[in-house]
Amino acid sequence: MKDLKNWARTALCHPKEILYPTSQEEIVTLVKSCKQSNTPLKVVGAKHSYNDIFCAGKDGINISLKAFNNIVNIDHQKHTVKVQAGIRIPHLIKILKANKLSLKNLGTNVFDSLAGACSTGYHGSGIAHGIFASDVLAFEVVSPQGEVKIIKNSDEAFNIYAVGLGMLGVITHITLQCEPFYKLEVIEKRMPFEEIEANFKTLLKENDHFKFIWIPHTEDFMVWLGNRSDKEESSSFKKWMTYGWTGVVVNNFFHELLLFVASFKRDLVPSINRLMSKILLPKEGEVAQSVYPSHWAFFLPHVLKQDVVEYAFKIEETFDVFGELIEMIKERGIYVDTPIEVRFVKKDDYWLSPTQGEDVCFIGTKIHFPLRRQPEYTRYFTEVDKILLAHSGRPHWGKQFRITTEDFKKNYKKWDDFWEFVDKEDPKGIFQNAFSKRLRG
Repeated sequence: MKDLKNWARTALCHPKEILYPTSQEEIVTLVKSCKQSNTPLKVVGAKHSYNDIFCAGKDGINISLKAFNNIVNIDHQKHTVKVQAGIRIPHLIKILKANKLSLKNLGTNVFDSLAGACSTGYHGSGIAHGIFASDVLAFEVVSPQGEVKIIKNSDEAFNIYAVGLGMLGVITHITLQCEPFYKLEVIEKRMPFEEIEANFKTLLKENDHFKFIWIPHTEDFMVWLGNRSDKEESSSFKKWMTYGWTGVVVNNFFHELLLFVASFKRDLVPSINRLMSKILLPKEGEVAQSVYPSHWAFFLPHVLKQDVVEYAFKIEETFDVFGELIEMIKERGIYVDTPIEVRFVKKDDYWLSPTQGEDVCFIGTKIHFPLRRQPEYTRYFTEVDKILLAHSGRPHWGKQFRITTEDFKKNYKKWDDFWEFVDKEDPKGIFQNAFSKRLRG
């Protein structure tokens, strides 16, 4: 029996075995064997989920596809790529760049495995862009019966498999729609909350990518705008200063040291936040402008261990929800040590997608664990849950949440239909686990 921890050390499981198949044939044989012996089986990717979605349990087997990660085919005319599902996003970005291609959209964390990103609703920000799975043209899946299925995005079943939570078998191959290599011009500037609200529709409509952040315990807000550009790329020195010095040294290591001190005296957090805002955000009236390859523009270095909660809800309620969140933090006297990020994603028809049926706003917030110190934060996350549930919020599947089956049934029209489909495909439940059992009540 081996220990299996996620990156953030917020989930730990003890599968009896961890296997590393290198071919689809091996995966088929393994699935058939587990079906015959009633052995639980779960795929584990880059372990960047904050919950136990990847755990097979003490009597189960985890499989990692890290050795099943090659490019199968690139179609330069159609700008598509077919890959083995264990490929990590950084490796994919590198191959695409060499072939003058780019992914259409990314989140701030680019270290996920491709299959895991698709299965949990990974997303970036930009109202013309859906979740990551919306750029998938086809999945190749080894079903719980050991059969190889090809699910195209034109198939009705794609709406079920697009965000499958790993419950419908093992994704072995993914065909992605990419686009010609592009650069993004990034604009960052402070903007008062009221001004963001007043200009919201324009910011959303006139930019390829738009999000904003708030530094808790301050009045400091910043908008981030990204647009495709043919301008000259910013210098390597500027990139190093942005991502190496400011991103890693200041925003991670220096911040971690400050938060380690604050873990003993939490009322230092507001002062630390004000200091970090002064260091990291553009000065009042100034605009930070840069041009990078798209993957660099989206990326933010994440070194500090943390726990995260994130919800999607109707985009029309963005400022009501955010206002309630600000008031809750003030009224409850809760210390929040990291920016709260607000992003926007296009709707889809996927049964278990947080963006199913409506354009959404995602609000994400986290608490850091500096030098393995872990402040109490469950009360904060629970209060966030309450606010978002009152607005029919749907949690990001790879992050934390404390809501009930009845809440899911209210907020997902196809909830019962999804699990009926799962039971039909996997009557022995070999791909279900403690995570899925909690979801189902």
